[in-house]
Amino acid sequence: MGRGIISVLRKSEDMEVVAVADVDSNALKRVEFLPENALVTTNAIDVLSRKPDVLVEASGTIIEAALLVRHTLEEHIHVVLMNSEVDQMFGRLLAEDAEAKGVILTSDAGDQHGVLIRTINDVRQMGFEIVMAGNNKGFLDRYANPESIREEAAKRRLSLRQCTAYTDGTKLAIEMALVANAAKLNLLQTGMIGPRVDNVEDALEAFDFEHARQLGGVVDYVLGAKPSGSVFAIGYSNDQEERFYMNYYKMGEGPYYLFMRPYHLCHFETPFAIRRIVESAKPILVQKKRILEVGCRAKIDLRPGTRLEGIGGHHLYGVLEKPGNLPIGMTEGTVLLKSKKRDDTITWDDVRFPEDDPRLSLWKEQTELEASSME
Repeated sequence: MGRGIISVLRKSEDMEVVAVADVDSNALKRVEFLPENALVTTNAIDVLSRKPDVLVEASGTIIEAALLVRHTLEEHIHVVLMNSEVDQMFGRLLAEDAEAKGVILTSDAGDQHGVLIRTINDVRQMGFEIVMAGNNKGFLDRYANPESIREEAAKRRLSLRQCTAYTDGTKLAIEMALVANAAKLNLLQTGMIGPRVDNVEDALEAFDFEHARQLGGVVDYVLGAKPSGSVFAIGYSNDQEERFYMNYYKMGEGPYYLFMRPYHLCHFETPFAIRRIVESAKPILVQKKRILEVGCRAKIDLRPGTRLEGIGGHHLYGVLEKPGNLPIGMTEGTVLLKSKKRDDTITWDDVRFPEDDPRLSLWKEQTELEASSME
């Protein structure tokens, strides 16, 4: 993603890459299209010495990214998070930091959650009630692991961790948590429903939208639908005049209407997020309240003493649910204290954290922020 962003920005007349960082020096050697005066470094903090207007964080880490972003915001630099893991885990806290410093923190514009929020905003501005924000998942295997997806990861030029998280549904849950927490949406059931359909338009017959409306709108997904790469929103209007015109515009008789965007282009759309910050001083997506969380379940039977791998590993997959259980973004490096069967829930009481784990202080700070905002 980082290399892709640089490739896209080289064609821009109003933006320039001034610095790039990666802990892997070999990865930096593969970066092309950098201006001659750009800083290339393995120390991420060094990029701030170039006084960028915007930092794009695309690492996929959680605690490392959170600490870098906090430092960046202290320097009054805007941040775009292409890193959905840190975005979902600590984005609420980081957005508060940004507001305090008079800068903007936002999710990226091109991944599913960013594209979905843009679609939702368009549908709402046309006067429709949002009933569902929907993702289209191509393939799902809750028990995928870095060995089982090795060939697929190589074909798609993904790390084993990334590809596993995409395949086992964790990334899907993270994206939909971001959408729900930004758009104030709910869910029909723990883990979402995710019916298999042939075409995204079949979603109009696959869900109980009356129940979804009663919940104030929900997030969910369809599985294996065409067009692949699409996202959709279900809008509602029972206004007879509006229904006449929607039927005239070939959108159906209603009262439920499907608004589908047939693609999301990730790094190709990152410039939209950057320009929205610089030109309009507005974010694409910011979590307003942690309505939904990404908890975790065991992929295999686990014994006490197991050091958990976290997202994209052999041990756990992420599940979209109401807050309360241990978030999967907090699990890496923790030690399991109790036996767990496959598909069992992992709770806070089930693990021991490393001593002085910085995630705990960030989590406490975010929890206190959430509590104060509800008073």
